[in-house]
Amino acid sequence: MASYHRVLMTFDRSVTQKSVECNYDIHPWDVLIDGSRWNGKIRLIGYVDVFFLICYSGESRFEKGIIIYKDDEIIQKLMESAGVTPEGLGLQLMNEKEVKAAEGGRKEVLKKYFDFQSVKGGLDYTITSLGHEVGVKTEYDASTLRKYVIKIRKGRDSIMKPRVRRGVSQHDLFDLMHDAVRLGIITQAELIGQIIGKTIGGSTMEDVTSKYLDALIGARNSKNVALEADRQ
Repeated sequence: MASYHRVLMTFDRSVTQKSVECNYDIHPWDVLIDGSRWNGKIRLIGYVDVFFLICYSGESRFEKGIIIYKDDEIIQKLMESAGVTPEGLGLQLMNEKEVKAAEGGRKEVLKKYFDFQSVKGGLDYTITSLGHEVGVKTEYDASTLRKYVIKIRKGRDSIMKPRVRRGVSQHDLFDLMHDAVRLGIITQAELIGQIIGKTIGGSTMEDVTSKYLDALIGARNSKNVALEADRQ
């Protein structure tokens, strides 16, 4: 059996990339996947747009794993390319009021199906989203796409807890701005310039992240998106 690092490579990912948000071993009792527990060692590897849960043995011997998508734009594109509907998968539209309010308007609102729940004082993060099983192969059947409900303990210490949260949750606007600088997509000076431009010139905050989004979407080529769906 191959190393889980090789599995990550089939998605053009590695644990050394700047976009890694967390890379931790998770105790089997600290994670539930659709209400079930996995036996063996479990690794949580989170990125800006996706996260992996990987079961392994030894140093890095891959046993099984799943990828969970966090980016709603990619979630929607994957469902469209696979010919499936959110209703058929059991995914709930999280911003239904916004979508209905925008109907007939000039600007279309992106439908959101990723759901992240963190109850104050609670022990777990609960993530509901689209995902599929992963392996060493580079092509996946569209039928493998499904809804997953993941429960993960928030973390054992003050360092691990925020990193796990960033690894399994979507990033808000200010997170994206931080990511853009950290990943080298825009410089800190450019970011400050954009913010000053908004203050003086009235430009939208969306402009601040335009480079980041373009670069991120550009990185999601057909090789790692076509059932990152069925790969071409």
